[in-house]
Amino acid sequence: MTPLKSSAPAWSNDANLFPGMEQKWGLSFDIKHATPGPNGRSAGSYTWAGLLNCYYWVDPVKRVTGAIFTQVLPFYDARVVDLYGAFERGLYMGLASL
Repeated sequence: MTPLKSSAPAWSNDANLFPGMEQKWGLSFDIKHATPGPNGRSAGSYTWAGLLNCYYWVDPVKRVTGAIFTQVLPFYDARVVDLYGAFERGLYMGLASL
């Protein structure tokens, strides 16, 4: 049996599904590697999206997480994605003002 390349395979970037892209995929998450996200998320954060426009992210650098759950189809509905971005920006703006 071949050993895993990481002690935390869900957060590893062993699955390079889109070569040349900044973000990578672990076994469970989309991993934001090199640069911070546009809404305040740190490099090294990871995220997940579900079919019914359910999204969450974990930012281990800033020690914060966020989630939004809907039951809206089709996947990647523009209104929900905009709401998710506004929620993330608002959360990080709130943290910055502490």
